[in-house]
Amino acid sequence: MSERYRFVADAMLGDVAKWLRILGVSTFYEPYAEDEELIEVAKRSGAVLLTRDRGLCSRAAEEGVEALYVGGMSLEEALATLGERYGVRLEIDLSDTRCPLCNGRLRNAGKGEVKGRVPESVLDRYDLFLVCESCGHVYWPGTHLRRMRSFLRRVQRSRNPSGGA
Repeated sequence: MSERYRFVADAMLGDVAKWLRILGVSTFYEPYAEDEELIEVAKRSGAVLLTRDRGLCSRAAEEGVEALYVGGMSLEEALATLGERYGVRLEIDLSDTRCPLCNGRLRNAGKGEVKGRVPESVLDRYDLFLVCESCGHVYWPGTHLRRMRSFLRRVQRSRNPSGGA
């Protein structure tokens, strides 16, 4: 395994895995992986196993893998907990974000490279494009980026509702 993961997410945590990747955190997520594979990947990477399965959480702990049970937590609560407990920075840095689909690294790309791969209206409207080095998916900072940043501000406020330092 060449990739080092910081987190391993079970099949029920696809949304958490996607957000961690967007936040630049290398995260293993394979929805069809068996529990033993999740534990093994976490063990080899020194990663924290995230799960909504109490049994998997216990088995991981028995095998010396740090596991965090996030059952019953909303996405917002799970991200806030990961920020507090593991120092996950709850801000999107486009120079550090990873592909939410495959965990690959993203790199800047010019309009010429993405022409024909994005709608013409997007090509006309945006100058910044990111391409996944692994799966080739193309991203650009559209309205979805503003919505994601707004969501993260809510998560940050939930960690510190008084607004103080």
